[in-house]
Amino acid sequence: MMTGRFRVRCPGCGNVTDINTDIPCPKCGNTLAPMGAEIKLYRMGSPIGVAIGFGVYIDGQPCGHIGNKETVSYSVPFGTHNVRMTAGMSRKCVDMTLTLTPQAPVGYLKAHIKPGFISNTVVIEPAMPQDMPL
Repeated sequence: MMTGRFRVRCPGCGNVTDINTDIPCPKCGNTLAPMGAEIKLYRMGSPIGVAIGFGVYIDGQPCGHIGNKETVSYSVPFGTHNVRMTAGMSRKCVDMTLTLTPQAPVGYLKAHIKPGFISNTVVIEPAMPQDMPL
C-alpha cells in the first residue's frame, strides 16, 4: 500500500503534480492517482556547491525537477522504467533502468553530480531504503 506524497505525470496533458490522494489534474481535470509502483529518488548533496535543480525524465517523459538534498517519490505502473536526470545545460547522464513488480514495488535510487573537465555528468545509482532521507 502506497502512502505519502507522490509526483505523477498526467496521462492526459503531461502536467507534473505532487499528490497524496486521488485528485483531478489541476490543468485538465483527469484523475491522478498512485499507479501501484514507486521510484524513490534521492538527490545527494553536491560537494562542490552545485545546488541547481536536476531535471528528471522517466521513460523519456519529463517529470519535473528535484532540488539539492531532496527526496521525491514518483508513482509509476509496474514494469521496466528508465530514469535519466539532467543538470543545467549538461545533458550527460548515467541512466538507470529498473523493473518494478508486485513482489518488488519500490525502486530506490540516489543521484549525484560527477564533475568533469568540460561538462558535469549526473550519475544515478541503486540505493537502499536507509539511504533515503525523509
